[in-house]
Amino acid sequence: MRALIVILLMAVCVHAQSLADVARKERERRAHLKPALVIKAEGSPATAGGPAAERRKPEEEPVKPQPPAVDPIKEWNEQIQKLRAKIQSLQLEETATELQINELNNQIFAPVIDQTTKDQALAHLGEARTRLAALGSELSQTTQTLETIQIQGPLLK
Repeated sequence: MRALIVILLMAVCVHAQSLADVARKERERRAHLKPALVIKAEGSPATAGGPAAERRKPEEEPVKPQPPAVDPIKEWNEQIQKLRAKIQSLQLEETATELQINELNNQIFAPVIDQTTKDQALAHLGEARTRLAALGSELSQTTQTLETIQIQGPLLK
């Protein structure tokens, strides 16, 4: 009984074609075929019987593909994301500037310090405070812009 099963399995495996073989044969078959000519009648049945020159339509200008329409919701979401990223970077820069100011204050009020180091620290402290004020102003403007855009919502056209 086992021998019969083994013989049948071997026969099936020998005669089986792989998918690649089938595809190759199909390509060869199609290569030898001549393309069929498809004739379509244009217009009414009365004009379909006329000469081919009369039936031809003048070539129309090819339709130019229009750019895809801008999705207002997607555009609005991208604008919100950009503003949020800008706010986050401004907050990080503001925190770094505050830490720099604290470090400069520690240098100024250190128990042992020479006058030139103290003067340099005071100069840097003034610059850092100016930068902190500018960052605070820009951060508040950006936050206000974000809130305004969120309240308005996406502009649907």
